[in-house]
Amino acid sequence: MVLEILSLPWPVILVIDTIIFSEQAIHSETPVTIPWSDWGPKYTCCFPHHQSHRISVFGSKMAYTLPRDRTPKPGERPEKLSNDTGHFYVHIWDFNTRTILRAENARDCNTSDSLIHKPDRLVKSPFVEPMVSDHPYTATVCRTPFVMDRFVTLFLEQDQLILTWASIF
Repeated sequence: MVLEILSLPWPVILVIDTIIFSEQAIHSETPVTIPWSDWGPKYTCCFPHHQSHRISVFGSKMAYTLPRDRTPKPGERPEKLSNDTGHFYVHIWDFNTRTILRAENARDCNTSDSLIHKPDRLVKSPFVEPMVSDHPYTATVCRTPFVMDRFVTLFLEQDQLILTWASIF
């Protein structure tokens, strides 16, 4: 599950692995309270965000428009996408545990171009306390730069990525 929280002054994206909720909810017929300490650090990633970037989610993957070949470091807020840069890149982040394990094994053989990232403590947070997470993910950057001019949005579906631009009549 991905939540894009656009509250000012610190917008974030929360990526939550819902497996913890389904495991707990399956065995209970009454509402269950699960403390953050039991699920947050292990099952959640928190990324600083700027609303000029577009995201699309499908399953355990998230497509994210970012400037250049750059994945923000934990706690680092990405700069605003602007037409001045002329283009952006699409990053595909995969939070599926099996994909991460395959990437780790492939990394040993030097056959993978996916980078494995592990978020860390955020220095700032929209919440009372800093967010801590150790849930890994893979990040792959599409090599093609896409033009910013009239870009509208992107859609991630299965293994397809669809980008749309506004046309001029």
